[in-house]
Amino acid sequence: MNQKEKVSYLKALLYIALADDSVGVDELEYFNRIGEMYGLSGDELDEIKNSVVEKNEPLEVICEGISERQTKLSLIYELLALCYVDNNYSAKERAGMIDICRLLGVEQEKLMSLEKLMEENVALQKKINTVLERGNC
Repeated sequence: MNQKEKVSYLKALLYIALADDSVGVDELEYFNRIGEMYGLSGDELDEIKNSVVEKNEPLEVICEGISERQTKLSLIYELLALCYVDNNYSAKERAGMIDICRLLGVEQEKLMSLEKLMEENVALQKKINTVLERGNC
């Protein structure tokens, strides 16, 4: 993934985190973790955050920066993971996901398949936590 795709990818992540008008601590940590994994500095991450929060670019422009099909599919997965990090996939987040899929040219069926997998993953994690007696993890 080139630098432009990395930046667009991270902007899309933050865009979906802001879909419900607030960014939780878990969502911000997730965003920062991905940014660090891509080798971006703290200043670069702050610049991306400010750009998205101030709505310097419309979603259409953000999505134009992502061209590879595999990157688009990975982004959809990461966006869903970010939506589920707070255990609340809101209607606003889902609407944002539909918009992003449309702009990226990713089929609605792909989104629905990934949503189902994410829900199964959440249910499995709850079962694991119960067996391991972790309480509300």
